[in-house]
Amino acid sequence: MSSEIENEFIAELNLAAGPLLKLGLYNSPGEFIKDVTSDFIKHKIQFYKKQLKTFEKKYSMSFDALSRKLETGASILEEDDWMEWEAAENMLKVWKKAARETGISA
Repeated sequence: MSSEIENEFIAELNLAAGPLLKLGLYNSPGEFIKDVTSDFIKHKIQFYKKQLKTFEKKYSMSFDALSRKLETGASILEEDDWMEWEAAENMLKVWKKAARETGISA
C-alpha cells in the first residue's frame, strides 16, 4: 500500500473511530474495526437470508426446484427473479465464508 493510501486510510479511520475512542466506547482502533466488521458481515448475512426467504415464499419452492422448473420455459419475470435469487444465493455463500475466515459467528 502506498503511503498516500495509508495516510488516507488512517485519516478515515480517525474520523470514524476517533470520537468513539474518545468517548471510551472502544479501547483501540482495532477493537472498533473488529466490531464494525462483525456487525457489517452479520448484517449482510441476514440481508441475503431474508432475500432468499422472500423468493422461497413467493415461489413456494427452493432455488434448485425453481431452476429445474424453468428448464422447460420461463416468463421474463421468472427469469429476472431467478437471476436475483441466484445472486443472493452466491452472495450469502461469500458473506458466510467471510464470517468463517474472520472468526465471526453468524
